[in-house]
Amino acid sequence: MTVSDTPATAPPPPAAPSPKPNGFQRIIGVLISPDETLASIARQPDFLAPLLIILILAAIGGFIFAQRVDFTAPAREAMEQRGNMTEAQMESALRITATVSKVISYGSPLFSVIVLLIVAAVFMLAFRMMGSEGTFKQAFSVTLYAWMPLTILNIIVIVIIASKTGITALDLPTLVMSNPAFLVTMKEHPLLFPLLASIDIFTIWTLVLFTFGFSYVSKFSKSKSAAIVITVWVIWTCIRLIGPAIRALKG
Repeated sequence: MTVSDTPATAPPPPAAPSPKPNGFQRIIGVLISPDETLASIARQPDFLAPLLIILILAAIGGFIFAQRVDFTAPAREAMEQRGNMTEAQMESALRITATVSKVISYGSPLFSVIVLLIVAAVFMLAFRMMGSEGTFKQAFSVTLYAWMPLTILNIIVIVIIASKTGITALDLPTLVMSNPAFLVTMKEHPLLFPLLASIDIFTIWTLVLFTFGFSYVSKFSKSKSAAIVITVWVIWTCIRLIGPAIRALKG
């Protein structure tokens, strides 16, 4: 038999693409196997399941916050310390504070979406400035799934608030004691308290997930992705500390 008579070997059939896990499987996966799951999310972004969970919890949490958290007590204490308002002015300001707080609480689902869109846009811009070419759909999908640790924190806070009374707005950062802010008080350490509150276990967990997710979106190494994520977080933390720093200087 000549070489030309030898039957050609048929090429192997292409491997079937792995099925895309549903959103709820991805939510579990991002918590127990984040690297593999976030790589899949970057390749095939979606956002319905995590967004639905976040919105439902925001609605439940907003209702409970509006009914059970005292937002006016810290405001009254601050006004009394300044001592530059009459009782009538103070009561008027407290009514406005209460109204605004309830509007924000009941509007939590809408504000949650706005915050998540801004976070995704900020991270996408930061990575684009470093040469990334990821899409906003990828950035938004990674943001929603990476938000799951903070969603878990939100669930714990909701349960605590629903089961306790006399909680004020100043108590919220330390209800779970997942950060070292419980070691100091806001009144005595107005700058140190929010700084320590920002160093939270759930926040660190979320930053790790952002690092993994955006490394796959951007095709950057995890070390480069971590540097960008941490830089954005540090800048945001510094911005949040401007108000407390001004109050600390005045005090």
